[in-house]
Amino acid sequence: MYSLELTPEDVSTILFVGHRYCWSEILSAYDAGEHTIPEHEAWEISSAFGADTEGGHSYFPMLDHGSELAGKLFAFMDSIV
Repeated sequence: MYSLELTPEDVSTILFVGHRYCWSEILSAYDAGEHTIPEHEAWEISSAFGADTEGGHSYFPMLDHGSELAGKLFAFMDSIV
C-alpha cells in the first residue's frame, strides 16, 4: 500500500489543470485528505505520470516543479517499487 496526502490547495491545482494532462486527469478522482493506494493503483498512477513525458516532455506539465504538490508527486512516484 502507498500513501498520498492531498491538501485542498493541491486538489484545486489538480482540478485547474483538469483533463489536459494524464497526471491531473488520474488525480482528479481524489479529494483532499490522506489516501491509501493499493499497489496496482499506484502503478496506474505512475504510468499516467509517465505518459505525459512522451516526446521528451517533463513530468507534470503546468505544475511548478518547485511546488509542494510537485514534491509530493515525485516522492510518491519514487516510492513505488
